[in-house]
Amino acid sequence: MNTSWPARAAALLSAACIASPAWAQSAFSEALRASRSLPFEQRAPFGGISEIGALSREWSVNSFYTVFRGEYPNQTKFWIIRRVAGSLDAAKPVIWADSRSCPAVQQALIEMERLPAVRPDALQLGIEAKNMGIVMDGVHHVFWNRWARSGEDDATVGLEITGNVNSPIAKWWSKSVTNLASCWQATMPL
Repeated sequence: MNTSWPARAAALLSAACIASPAWAQSAFSEALRASRSLPFEQRAPFGGISEIGALSREWSVNSFYTVFRGEYPNQTKFWIIRRVAGSLDAAKPVIWADSRSCPAVQQALIEMERLPAVRPDALQLGIEAKNMGIVMDGVHHVFWNRWARSGEDDATVGLEITGNVNSPIAKWWSKSVTNLASCWQATMPL
């Protein structure tokens, strides 16, 4: 396989970061492991996004929840974002954003649903991108969703997208974080 030097460099950088002992034992790794399974009121998150700076090593791990209250079919629902942030070795306390007190939570999730579809690519075959789209130093993002939809029948699929600062997920989350700035609370929503 003949890959370009940027692709090889990115792969080596990723492998070195993941394999390093500091990475494996970091607060980021612990928060990341918990982010997909940690329940809120006995419900797992439906999605989330994590980010870590290639140079700064500052990070955040964000989990998204839909909360149902009351008896079906008269339930009320609202949305929660759980956020843990920090540096490579230390995490700050967990903070929360609640759509009942902050409309930016619901807006961020609506904009998440509007993210552009991802086009799979077989290198050097079919539709080719004009550039590799690789940013060597940036912020690595991992977005995931358990209830993504695909195809004409809206089939439920799991989805995970990784990207750097130039990706649609990074641009969406950067805007969302700015809009959520005044929403974060130290106490868990009741």
